[in-house]
Amino acid sequence: MPRLLRFLLIPAFIFTIALVYFVSRNHYQIGNALSSATRPIWDKAEGPTDIVTHYYAEGLDINGSVCALHGWKERLGSRFKVIDAILMSTELDLLEIRMNELDPVVDRFYIIESNATFTGLPKETSFALNRQRFAKFQKKISYRLVPGYPLEPGQTAFDQEANTRDQMTKLIRSHMAEFLPETQSLVIMSDIDEIPSAHTIELLRTCDFGQSIHLQLRNYVYSFEWLVGFTSWRASVHRWDRDTFYRHSQSSNTILADAGWHCSYCFRTIPEYITKMRGFSHADRIGGRLDLLDPKRIQDTICRGKDIFGMLPEAYNYVDLFSKLSLESATTAVGLPLFLIENAERFKFLLPGGCQR
Repeated sequence: MPRLLRFLLIPAFIFTIALVYFVSRNHYQIGNALSSATRPIWDKAEGPTDIVTHYYAEGLDINGSVCALHGWKERLGSRFKVIDAILMSTELDLLEIRMNELDPVVDRFYIIESNATFTGLPKETSFALNRQRFAKFQKKISYRLVPGYPLEPGQTAFDQEANTRDQMTKLIRSHMAEFLPETQSLVIMSDIDEIPSAHTIELLRTCDFGQSIHLQLRNYVYSFEWLVGFTSWRASVHRWDRDTFYRHSQSSNTILADAGWHCSYCFRTIPEYITKMRGFSHADRIGGRLDLLDPKRIQDTICRGKDIFGMLPEAYNYVDLFSKLSLESATTAVGLPLFLIENAERFKFLLPGGCQR
């Protein structure tokens, strides 16, 4: 073989080996980049499209005239109880903010937690170990522990998640007998980090919105410093009947605008980030890249407002895609949950400028 050819083949061989290693190590991220970059061409956004304008001002008395503003009628005659149904992982801070926000308008808090993540990894039962922290709500709490287990062959984290939501359906149905026969119930179905505002729930208790309605939430990441937009839609409120089940999917084409806050990955400590990344239904986003779990990298990501998995943002047109590539740090804390602001020093990690964990 000519010397020049050997000289060219050696670096080509080395380059090929390096390329194969890089692709095998980052195959999920590469696939996501290709998928996200072309998503505006082949995909369209999920979720409800009939947006109800939300009318509210501080001190507003929610009554029949406010219902009419939203195109609804005031509820008359029937008594309505409000249930907040919560799946608990490790988010004690968000749970405390949520329960204080909703306590004036919620009659019962139903809380389910497990001793394993959706991916089957063991974890502490955060609520059970810290129940005293929520003693002021004790009379309103119904709690159930759902034992977790390692995933069996053929099972996925989504199967574990679906089973946990089924357990919430069973818990709600088993407790409906405690209400008077003429009492009807509204159930808030949202993840623990999807927090409806109290005035939103008061509006929905006062006004007849139909069988179910979704809640458009201000979508934040890591804290209330990084606003992604108003893209969170899976939270919903349902008028409960015997055919209703606990869900996190689309149930209606109607959504109430600006109805609360979704604070995703809003944890106090770095280990909580790692638990979430390894334990939730999309844990495959790690894709074999254990460096994504490096605490220093996670801390830097939080302070820069970048994606925790190094992925491109989910967007359905290129204007949104490019606008989400670089989030702007917020300098306002107006319009956030009251309990959060009243306890700003305790929760400074959730407020602008508090990115250090």
